[in-house]
Amino acid sequence: MKFGIMASHQYPHGDDLRRHLDELFGTVELAAELGYDSVWTINHFQSNLATPQPISMMASLIPRTGNMTIGTGILILPLFHPVHVAEEFATLDHLSDGRVVLGVGAGYRENELAAFGVDPASRFRRFDEGIRLIRALWSGETVDHDGEFYPLAGGTIGIRPLTPGGPPIWVGAGGRKSVRRAARLGDAWYAPGNSPNPKYLPEHVTVYNDALAEYGKDTETVERPIGVELYCAPSTDEAVRTALPHARTEYSTYAEYPALRWQRDRFDDLVRNTLLLGSPEFLIERIGALRDLGFNHVIFRPGWLGMPAEKIRASLRLFAEEVFPAFR
Repeated sequence: MKFGIMASHQYPHGDDLRRHLDELFGTVELAAELGYDSVWTINHFQSNLATPQPISMMASLIPRTGNMTIGTGILILPLFHPVHVAEEFATLDHLSDGRVVLGVGAGYRENELAAFGVDPASRFRRFDEGIRLIRALWSGETVDHDGEFYPLAGGTIGIRPLTPGGPPIWVGAGGRKSVRRAARLGDAWYAPGNSPNPKYLPEHVTVYNDALAEYGKDTETVERPIGVELYCAPSTDEAVRTALPHARTEYSTYAEYPALRWQRDRFDDLVRNTLLLGSPEFLIERIGALRDLGFNHVIFRPGWLGMPAEKIRASLRLFAEEVFPAFR
């Protein structure tokens, strides 16, 4: 089992961004020292939180992360030209000595799509075509692509990636059609662990497995990441008392977007079914259940809006000391 953290670089507008980033970089350096496996950046535009952009953040994290995998969790692919993404991630692949993952999603925030002139009805077609073009460019061969959105004649990439064929592509997906798309297009399905429906994960793991088999992919060797919300403290009561107010603030902020209003309305269900706030023993039990579903890479947000850096770091230390040994 691997463990990674979200570099949750989202902050209230008007805060001192330099101070927040200094604290974040220190937290990531600690995670590398403690043996965490990966770190993931966030992508949003015109957000209600100040959100530094993920490619710049990844470049800043490379010298601070030791041997950790560095990825986007996720990049909103329909808002980028695939030639741009192919070139940027080939560059990052070299800068990181092959430690990069391109995590992508189709997006959901209406204001972001509108800002880039993307018709929401086209985003999945753009997404599909974008991944296919990125992979073609990463081959290093000359590309003739007669696409709906990104036609390219005689195109070649300016720098070939260090990793043969390019970095792995993980696809973030929620609904059944999207999960099948992840099986078809991606090297992994980056599963969301925040559904309040306890049947969601087992049902969609089955959808993913069936689709992998249908597309002739190996169901045994594929990496199986899942994103969760997690805080570790000596007791579950302390974890809930410390983390819950900050998690509630952050989820209330997300719920300002129409697609996520359900998170405010069903926050108590989220707490019960998906927020992993607890003691090492509690977390071992809950992560064991995820392992039994087949997941082998747990990626978690280690803190929420307003949480002091020392609280985040204390959770990371305790989790590494007490939970890692149960899964490694």
